[in-house]
Amino acid sequence: MIRNSVWVTVIVLMFVVVMAGCEQAPRSSTTSDEGYRFTLIIYGSPGNAFWTKVVAGANEASEKLGCSVDVQFASGNVAKENDLLETAIANKVDGVGLVLNYDDAYDANVQRAIDQGIGVVAFNIDDTKRAKGNARMAYIGQDMEEAGSIIAARLVQEAGLKSGDFVLCPVETPDAVYAIQRYAGAKRVLDSHGIGSEVLATGTVSLEDTLNRMTQYLIGHPETNGICALGQMPMEAAPQASEDAGKLLPNAGFDISRQIARNIQSGRSIATVDQQPFYQGFLTITQLYYYRKYGLLPCDVNTGGALVDKSNVDRVVELADTVR
Repeated sequence: MIRNSVWVTVIVLMFVVVMAGCEQAPRSSTTSDEGYRFTLIIYGSPGNAFWTKVVAGANEASEKLGCSVDVQFASGNVAKENDLLETAIANKVDGVGLVLNYDDAYDANVQRAIDQGIGVVAFNIDDTKRAKGNARMAYIGQDMEEAGSIIAARLVQEAGLKSGDFVLCPVETPDAVYAIQRYAGAKRVLDSHGIGSEVLATGTVSLEDTLNRMTQYLIGHPETNGICALGQMPMEAAPQASEDAGKLLPNAGFDISRQIARNIQSGRSIATVDQQPFYQGFLTITQLYYYRKYGLLPCDVNTGGALVDKSNVDRVVELADTVR
């Protein structure tokens, strides 16, 4: 009897040690995958061609894995994104993917989800301090600052820009993380060549509004020698805005749409950085799924620093506004 009691004690102690070593453990899985539910929270609005590709990736992953994905849009409202995250936690979903477009805005609710065993993966935009700034388990998206450096260097080289020149850097939301980081990378390159630059807020109202804001700026600043667009909407508008202002300025920037691809094909734009939003949706759901199923920890993935230019744009045009 004493020997049996000793073994029971040993087993209990081993169990306690093992449990103490488990961090961020997912809620216990059943033997069946059926019923896994994930929520994908997008800070933008439905109908935007960029988010269509993120959703396409998430949906393809859910179809292949046999799980469900509830896609929600915050329409640029931080309070609404937090409400959507709180609802997902209350509904005890199996995992959440969300965009961390502002530092500190979602920290408390992300920590709540993690504490309750709900996996959280950031996609598209991460906290500027990465894992030190937010409890999210991984980030799937572009290295914004590195990408800014890459596209600015290509613009300088291709356009033959030199010291004393000036580059406009238009972006939808200048105080958002993606804009700050992309401009930091671009500015570093431009500064190193003695090239001046300025950020222009173009807003997210419509492409027509973006075009008007950029055109008016260029008319008022005829000394502008080039455009480094830090977002999809100003990248689409860049050739037309400069033409409407009096001349086609060399331009390069970010993201893919059919119009951007056609601008590159026709020589009206030099190049763009493809951050592959399809992967951002697909890999977010895939990693959340396997964290829920096997406890495999999600990991960071840099989805985009590659350039699309005349050498490879033809394939992109075929898939633009769907998965590219």
